[in-house]
Amino acid sequence: MSLKQYLQRDDYPTGLILGILIPVLAACLIIPAGRLALYSSQNLTFYDSGLFLLCLIPNLLVMRYYIVRARLEKTGKGVLILTVLEMALFFIFVHGHPFNLPI
Repeated sequence: MSLKQYLQRDDYPTGLILGILIPVLAACLIIPAGRLALYSSQNLTFYDSGLFLLCLIPNLLVMRYYIVRARLEKTGKGVLILTVLEMALFFIFVHGHPFNLPI
C-alpha cells in the first residue's frame, strides 16, 4: 500500500498516527526557528514551552482538511481526539512552568 492510499483511508488509527507525526514534524521546524529568532534579537525573550503549543496548529489544519474537504470523518476525528489530548497534556504539565529544551 502506498503512502497516498494509506492517507486516503477513513479510519481512526490513521488519524491518530497523523495526530502524532504532524506536531513532531512541526516542532522540528518551529523550535529551531524560534531559537534563531531568539538569538538574532536581543530584546526578544520567550520559553520553548510556548512554542510547543504552536506545534499543534498544523493538526487543526489537517483535521479540517480531512473532515471538510476529503470527507474522511473518522480520520479527522482521530486527529481531533489526539489534538485535544495533546492540548490537555500541555496545560496540565507544561503551562505555567517555563522551561527550555537543552541546546
